[in-house]
Amino acid sequence: MTGVIDKVVIINWALTDIGAFATFSVDGDDDLSGQIQRTWQRCVDHCFGLADWKFCKQTFKLTRTGRQPVNGWPHEFALPGGRIGDPLKVMTDPRSRQPCRNFDLEGDFLYAEAMDIWVTIKVERDPEHWDPAFRTAFTAALAGYLAVPVTQNTNLRDEQFKLAFGTPSKEGTGGMFGRLMAQNKAAAPIGQPLSDQNPLTLAGSGPWHGRF
Repeated sequence: MTGVIDKVVIINWALTDIGAFATFSVDGDDDLSGQIQRTWQRCVDHCFGLADWKFCKQTFKLTRTGRQPVNGWPHEFALPGGRIGDPLKVMTDPRSRQPCRNFDLEGDFLYAEAMDIWVTIKVERDPEHWDPAFRTAFTAALAGYLAVPVTQNTNLRDEQFKLAFGTPSKEGTGGMFGRLMAQNKAAAPIGQPLSDQNPLTLAGSGPWHGRF
């Protein structure tokens, strides 16, 4: 029976890929364990920020705080904790493909005129719930991030990054992740382009609030 695939398993896969004899444990208190923990988060930030991955998207109905906003909006809603970046889509009807355009974001709160708001966001999920192909690409990327701290081998780092992200000319859109991003985009519902689903693209004025 296959065991649970968790953070420790993936880190040790990556260490094996770079020929490291070290084994990572969550209980480790040595310098290497600390470096690996910090490197893990850098890799998570990079890889999850590449696309709006289907497996980590989730829709929530927001809860009104009941406070009177000082910014002029009639309603303040608390955004869910554990999210990655800002909402991918804001809706007044979760079944509608047409996103809400009339809202604003400030920190962990959303402001709107509508009394009921739903959002689709990216959420952190345990590695066992990641798409298997994403896990494979992530392991290659993590091996690249760990190559220099663990083995001091820049060539090995470059090889792993090329495998995960493609050549430098691809600017991070090639390799395993490039193929995954293309598949992820192709799997979007047929209808409006993905750019039309982005609430801040629709808003027309100003950039998206701090893309992940």
